[in-house]
Amino acid sequence: MSLIWLVLIPVIAFILFLIVTLFIFFSIPSRRDFHFFRRHAIVTGGSKGIGYQLAVGLIERGCNVTIIARNVNDLKRACGDLQTLADQRGQRQKVQWKSIDMTADYEVIKAAFDECAKELGPIDILINNAGHSVQAPFCELPVSDFEKQMKVNYLSAVYATRAVVDDMKQRKTGHISFVSSAAGQFAIFGYSAYSPTKFALRGFADTLHMELLPYKVNVGVLYPPNTDTEGFKLEQETMPEETKLMSDAAGLFTPKFVAEAHLKDIADGNYATTIGLDGWMLGTLTAGASPEKSLFRALTQGALAGIFRAITLVYLGYFNGITKKCYRRRLAEKEEERENERKAE
Repeated sequence: MSLIWLVLIPVIAFILFLIVTLFIFFSIPSRRDFHFFRRHAIVTGGSKGIGYQLAVGLIERGCNVTIIARNVNDLKRACGDLQTLADQRGQRQKVQWKSIDMTADYEVIKAAFDECAKELGPIDILINNAGHSVQAPFCELPVSDFEKQMKVNYLSAVYATRAVVDDMKQRKTGHISFVSSAAGQFAIFGYSAYSPTKFALRGFADTLHMELLPYKVNVGVLYPPNTDTEGFKLEQETMPEETKLMSDAAGLFTPKFVAEAHLKDIADGNYATTIGLDGWMLGTLTAGASPEKSLFRALTQGALAGIFRAITLVYLGYFNGITKKCYRRRLAEKEEERENERKAE
């Protein structure tokens, strides 16, 4: 190859990179920083775990906060702790709680949210965190579990969002978050009822983001990994062996760490919040046609998606191996039981 081509090829490559970068820059929506001070925030599922730590972070950023859950005792305890934190700040912040079943009909949720707005002012921030996980092999799950999971994990967010979005559009301000899951990006054994609801949240958020762009209402999605909460500990008690072995590979994060990461992304105007190295890789791989407001993230996704796809196939192979290994072990155990029964006869 001649010397001129050795010089031209890098130059041409650099020019093409600049052209692609400019196309992406002018294609992605601009980021709008979001300011929390004196805003009224509602956090569903706000009495424990990630939801509670989100409420703590919102208090620390100057918000008035409404936490929503079902258990009155948990709500009173959490609200008392949050109000103490608010009083220590000396900013005259207010905290209130509402006991609401988020699987109720829309009219019930709308009325409750209207009441919240009357007490603490218009709702500026909604974080849809209510939800829980049911884990078992598909054929062992009652059909009713699929409907229940869809109601608590998906429809609760739809109803809550519908209850606040018209006012946000009218005032041309606000932020709506959806707490999905890493299982809403990467479905594994045992999550046939849970994962589809979390995938659905992402699709809803993607659509809503586009619809609300003209009204300056921000939308975001949080994809928590395994998080050290009471709910996760309860899930582990009934988690299938395959699911547990696969989940153990992802590590464990604190609710505070997860909540702070999402609140930072809200402030910076980012769309997706992923946690840890595995979460970043998964978010980069599964970005697809979801919104992106960061030029750096957009370029990273375009450059690394293929590499991360290859890595994910290795993960899939490992997880498939776990499934087959557990299946073979159970078959061997059943065969051993039958053999022992024959000997006993």
